[in-house]
Amino acid sequence: MSKRDQILATTLELVSELGFHATSVSLIIKKSGVAAGTIYHHFKNKEDLIDTLYSELKKEMGNAIVKNIDTQLNYKEKFFLIWENLFTFYLDNPKKFDFLEDYANSPFVRKEIKEINQRHYQAAIDFIISGIEMGILRNFPMDFLINLIFGNVSTLVRMILMEEIQLSDELLENAIQSSWDSVKIN
Repeated sequence: MSKRDQILATTLELVSELGFHATSVSLIIKKSGVAAGTIYHHFKNKEDLIDTLYSELKKEMGNAIVKNIDTQLNYKEKFFLIWENLFTFYLDNPKKFDFLEDYANSPFVRKEIKEINQRHYQAAIDFIISGIEMGILRNFPMDFLINLIFGNVSTLVRMILMEEIQLSDELLENAIQSSWDSVKIN
């Protein structure tokens, strides 16, 4: 693992464990075992480090969302697969899930950082846009539509991780169907 990757992994661990405020650069240096100069060689400051981690995780999430999308599938089948891909990525990576959810909804993330990182999941946005254009999905504002679809993913993952609900194939299928029903036209 490169020093840069070690710094990012340590930051993820510390933020997951302690939160954003309690994760200082000095603690990251201590826990990662890298020199202070190494951190500042790769990142300008803590904000740049956190923004970079967010960007890297958004990229990983974006790749996971579109994994195994077969062009032969119909729109609804693709929708279900995209939903399940995000669900699986989050469930398999609880610290990444927590970081992405917490940071995206925190006052720390700047609007331009969110906009820049949209490119990592642009394929999913384009998919939603195509559904609107084809008359399959409701023509809601994009942010609202994304939250209707993927907010259910986050809620289900959080409930499973908090052991408030037990995952079953039936629950998963019903959750995806509920998301679909909330955004489809007919």
